[in-house]
Amino acid sequence: MMSDVALALISALLGLAGQLAWRYAVPRGTQLSLDSLLKLLSDKLVLLGFSLYALSTLAWLAALGRGELSKLYPLISINYALALVAGRLLFGEPLTPAKILGVALITAGVALIAASR
Repeated sequence: MMSDVALALISALLGLAGQLAWRYAVPRGTQLSLDSLLKLLSDKLVLLGFSLYALSTLAWLAALGRGELSKLYPLISINYALALVAGRLLFGEPLTPAKILGVALITAGVALIAASR
């Protein structure tokens, strides 16, 4: 049986994967109109993103059934760091000192929460 922490991390990773699918579906600089938004609803990557989010939600519900919200919720913040790296590697987005510092502060905050148990 999977632990609450493992399920929460799986939930976070599935949510991030959903975001990445959506990012691929909507290229940077795209101006969205009502027509293009409606067309996106049938895009395979957008549908994949919704599916990944649904799986993420199921994993999250399973995690909550096993653990404490105050313990599990900070684990979602791993996505900030992973999204920063994914944005750089997959989309060539800039990795600035401010972004790195922000993720470091978030990570330090999560570590403080975890240490306070």
